Formats: sequence, C-alpha cells, structure tokens
Amino acid sequence: MPAVKPLKISKLNEYIAVIFTTTTRADCDLDEYGKWAERMEELVQNQPGYLGMDHARSEVGITISYWKDEESVNQWRQHPEHSEAQKNGINKFYESYALHVCKVYRNNYFES
Repeated sequence: MPAVKPLKISKLNEYIAVIFTTTTRADCDLDEYGKWAERMEELVQNQPGYLGMDHARSEVGITISYWKDEESVNQWRQHPEHSEAQKNGINKFYESYALHVCKVYRNNYFES
C-alpha cells in the first residue's frame, strides 16, 4: 500500500472524527471487499460535511474520517449504499470492528 499523507485540517477549531478499526475474516473475499472499500471512498467524497480521511491496513484496518459536524456523520451513516456496505461488513467481511465517534478540539500538523 502506498504511503498516505496525514490529512491536514487547519481551518476548523472543532470537528468530528470517526475512527473505524477492523479485522477481516479468514475467508473474506478481498477482491469484493476492495471493490466495496473503493466505492465507499468514492461515494463519501460527495457527502455534505465530509472533510477527508486517513487510513492504514495491516493486520488491523484503521480508517479515520473527518466531518464538519455530527449531523453530517449521521447523514453518511444513513446513506442507503453505505448501509448496504455496513451489512456486508457484518455478514461477509469482518471478524470484528470498533467504531468511535469523537469531537476534535485541537489538532497539530507537521510536514518536513
């Protein structure tokens, strides 16, 4: 996986971060999983209030998406195609997952 630069958010004092960690099942169809992941990344780009994301995957997948406010997060959570992806995650792809919704009060960013 190519290196991904951390998302730089500097214009907002407060915003929402959704931290989603996953482990995939041993029998997970990684091609199908990858197609769903690509589709969600494409779809979320057009969601109102979406600011961006950071992600990494090894044995545990970590995706952190950033949102203007909690209402934006709720709209994304209820999006029909995202709801279908959530069901597929539970029924086909994930051994386990955790979801944390957090309010960010401060952030720092460094780049050399």
